[in-house]
Amino acid sequence: MNNREHIRVPVQFRSHFSTKSRVIAGDGVLMDLSPGGCRMISSTGVLLGAELELCVFPGDEAHPCTIEAATVCWVWNQEFGVAFSKIRAGVQREVRLLWRKRMRVV
Repeated sequence: MNNREHIRVPVQFRSHFSTKSRVIAGDGVLMDLSPGGCRMISSTGVLLGAELELCVFPGDEAHPCTIEAATVCWVWNQEFGVAFSKIRAGVQREVRLLWRKRMRVV
């Protein structure tokens, strides 16, 4: 976890995630965010290495950010970390903007 390219900033965004096959699907809270990944808390279990689609609802934003693919890098109790592996350019800009706003606060 110390080899991250960017610092993660604290956030609390409602989220939904699922595998492409929808075998695993659940709701969670995105707790830490960076342009390349995040930490999630959820009562739904995920497997190390699973590829998830994330739908993130960043507070007062009218529409969610959909990250097409995020790979589970670690799992601990009801927490897990993901690295964004497929994200559209427009969504990447939104994530970076959210991250930068929070960097100023930290």
